[in-house]
Amino acid sequence: AWARKNVLICCADQNQRQIIEQVITNNYDTHIAQSSAQALEIMHDVKVDMLVLDPQFDAARQGGIAVLRHVSSLMPKYRRRIYVVLVSPQVKTLDTYMAFLNCVNLTVNTDDLESLPAVLEKSLKDFNELYRPYFEAGGGDFL
Repeated sequence: AWARKNVLICCADQNQRQIIEQVITNNYDTHIAQSSAQALEIMHDVKVDMLVLDPQFDAARQGGIAVLRHVSSLMPKYRRRIYVVLVSPQVKTLDTYMAFLNCVNLTVNTDDLESLPAVLEKSLKDFNELYRPYFEAGGGDFL
């Protein structure tokens, strides 16, 4: 049976957070973090399949960096299972070079949040195709 996937939203701007939640809530169980400590607690308690992260999240505690550092420090077999989306006005949507530099799977410009379902569909299709041999060999299920 197909289980709904979990997404953790870590955004500083409440309007962005609401837009993201609205456009992906039909396909995912959403969890919203208000602080980096809460984000790490949710990641500990729930199998997070997707992380939507704003670099300005919990800026007073450098929360965006702390959450990304935590994800990057996971063992590869666990890190590979978390699809990380960086949402920022400083990046272009679907910029694979910036995604690589920031150790994330996808970059989304804040102006393109309304198009997030279509962007995710394309990007997740590419991701699943890239990791198809891994998933088929027992590394987990597709996103």
